[in-house]
Amino acid sequence: MRIVSWGPRRGERAGLLSDGFVVDLNRADGALPSDPRDLFRGWERLEPKLRKLSAAPAASLASSCREPLGSVRLGAPSPDPGEIVCLAGNYEEHIKEGECVREMKRTAHPKLFSKAGVTASGPADDIVYPRGVEKLDYEVEIAVIIGRAARSVPAAKASGVIAGYCVLNDVSARCAQFGDGQFFRGKSFETFAPMGPALVTPDEAGNVADLRLRSWVNGQVRQDSRTSRMTFPIPEIVEFVSGVFTLRPGDVIATGTPAGVGVFMNPPGLLQAGDLVEMEVDGLGRLANRVAAPRDAS
Repeated sequence: MRIVSWGPRRGERAGLLSDGFVVDLNRADGALPSDPRDLFRGWERLEPKLRKLSAAPAASLASSCREPLGSVRLGAPSPDPGEIVCLAGNYEEHIKEGECVREMKRTAHPKLFSKAGVTASGPADDIVYPRGVEKLDYEVEIAVIIGRAARSVPAAKASGVIAGYCVLNDVSARCAQFGDGQFFRGKSFETFAPMGPALVTPDEAGNVADLRLRSWVNGQVRQDSRTSRMTFPIPEIVEFVSGVFTLRPGDVIATGTPAGVGVFMNPPGLLQAGDLVEMEVDGLGRLANRVAAPRDAS
């Protein structure tokens, strides 16, 4: 299944991608919620109904239940996550590219930081370049979306708490992240977490332990790697994070980025207003976000 949110920002409805349409879940089945947050809160109970609906051809549903995909705005699959947990240095190649600029090293355990939940934005939304930011950067990542409350979950059982996966761009203001060491501030300007285009359930996502992930800026390839190069694979990440605090349905884990980020290029390849930033993970879909002219984030 491919679950989406759609509609105006902060007013998204829960939907399902089917045959080139967005199916509105609540209009198609009144037992399903209209609010994506309620969908995640009830994921375990509602998943069988979702699968039944996904098995029906979109054309068999009333026209009032579906919209052509190209006619609607997609939001983040989890548009209001309580937590966006991120990993630093989870690809050895990314650590190596940063050694000449920053002191980066491999750690014995996943190295965590976070982004504010309000950074979540849609797969085609603008990345707003905030005033005062001088070094704007991109990072392609595969993200995990949690479907069941998870506390101290062993790696062997991690798949049981994962609703699905999506593409995520960990947009970063390097001037804050590195300049004054504030990872949270540097990562948490609004619109700094485009994600999507859909939550792809594990049965459809394929082998997430070995998927190709890439990024482009204005058509130029910047990153090209595979998830198999992660230092800590997804089950171990879920185990580690859930051992720190309880993960709740709708929470997002961004699993780290490979080499090729702009700040470590020579010369630096940082983002400018007007740039088109694209991200893709095989089988999960593609993001395409334009960098908007500097203004206050909104």
